[in-house]
Amino acid sequence: MVRPRINAEKSKFMEDIKTALLRDPGLPQLKPTVSAWQVPEHPLASHESVSLPPQTDFAVIGSGITGCSVAKTILEHECARGSHVTVLEARTLASGATGRNGGHLVTASGHTFGPLAEKHGVEAAKQITRFSILNIEFLMKMVRAMDLKTQEYCQIRDVLKVMAVGDDETWQRAKRSVLDFQQAVPEHKNLHRIIEKEDIAERWNIKDVVGAVEHEAGAIWPYRLVTSVFAALLKEHAHRLAIETNTPVTKVDYVDGSGNEHYPYKITTPRGVIHAKKVIHCTNGHAAHLLPALTGRIYPFRGTMTVQKPGLDLKNLGATRSWSLAHKPSLDSDTGLYITGLYYLQQNALTGRIWIGNETANMKDILTSDDTEVPEVTRQALTTMLPKFFLKGWGTAKKSEIEAVWSGIQGHTADGLPVVGKVPASISGDVADAGQWIAAGFNGYGMDKCWLTGKALVDMMFNVDVSEWFPQAFLVTEDRLRAELTADKTLSTFAQMITPKDTPQAKL
Repeated sequence: MVRPRINAEKSKFMEDIKTALLRDPGLPQLKPTVSAWQVPEHPLASHESVSLPPQTDFAVIGSGITGCSVAKTILEHECARGSHVTVLEARTLASGATGRNGGHLVTASGHTFGPLAEKHGVEAAKQITRFSILNIEFLMKMVRAMDLKTQEYCQIRDVLKVMAVGDDETWQRAKRSVLDFQQAVPEHKNLHRIIEKEDIAERWNIKDVVGAVEHEAGAIWPYRLVTSVFAALLKEHAHRLAIETNTPVTKVDYVDGSGNEHYPYKITTPRGVIHAKKVIHCTNGHAAHLLPALTGRIYPFRGTMTVQKPGLDLKNLGATRSWSLAHKPSLDSDTGLYITGLYYLQQNALTGRIWIGNETANMKDILTSDDTEVPEVTRQALTTMLPKFFLKGWGTAKKSEIEAVWSGIQGHTADGLPVVGKVPASISGDVADAGQWIAAGFNGYGMDKCWLTGKALVDMMFNVDVSEWFPQAFLVTEDRLRAELTADKTLSTFAQMITPKDTPQAKL
């Protein structure tokens, strides 16, 4: 009699997940938790025109790093000379995921190559990992070309990044992945260095891990980067760029045969209507609100970031190092607790404060687009992590002091890959609707993909071939929508994560 009860409980758990996945993510919340990245606010934070421009050539919805890249690329593209761009943001400038993330300029190519190859094939894995490295290199070079004042404001720095691994199974998979990457992508075979257990404590001041991988990377203040780029664009292209913050888009209509064939898109906002030639969706975890057919295919996933006071014995290595910890994830269908298995942290080079994030929480508190609160489970996980991670730093203390905490909404996808390209008719609902484009669903790894994804999207809009450097697996196609990018696939992914109980019944 026990077996049906356990199956029923698991079934109820999966039904709850399905309900969350199929929920409209809605618009960004009006009063989110305060991100320390956004303090103080940039002068452009609440920038808006006296009135909306009546029409625009390109309406970019979302002002994070992807929207910023799209706007900059259009304004500087030889095929878009003289065109007008309007950036529409529901809240303040860059107030979403870009203004709430970990601030790493890090490629995950090493430990993700293996899983990517298993799921999408070796060639796709090679394209994706090469693109990740290219994106970081491009972004670092772009920022380094800015004036010194802006570079200092963004706090860009070159660091040595380590991914420490906390269990044998995850370590063996990560190590194998790195070795496979080195063989498959020989031009980057020297990017990663495998550090065995016996060398980690002395080299990295990390305890109780079984292995680590290190590589050169970067760190930056993401909010300051994006707002600085927008400020420069507005100064240089004052008559071609409109930035409209606090202007949520509530509806996008394709009005065929309206007599205004040059501007067929009617974009509705609380401040009025604007007509556009093309619409670019850069709304990540909120994408399904304006494109409901993407519900369950792209879904919101809430994470948490903190700023924590360093231990008295912890050195400030923020100018040269950054860290992460990976271990095997688990999902408990009885309690709903999802331990995601990843912490990511950097140290502010000026203050020594630790900026650390994680997503561990109950599933109901993860599959949500609400960034107005922080789950208590996540807060507790973050406040106890640092003393357990660093060998020297906190002495006998078991907790660290949180000085700021906030949540942010990532965009995850059914197959774990971004959704990029022209919005297909099956999503827009009209075969004549050929002017909507999307770049969303970066699965928590946006800083190593978003900037060049924005550039690639604009190139594709102007029929420029990007196939040699942009991962073709990211493209949103009807085949992908039917086979891999489905709500059922998303549900199946979570079902496979459920941690088996040590009982015969649980193995059913």
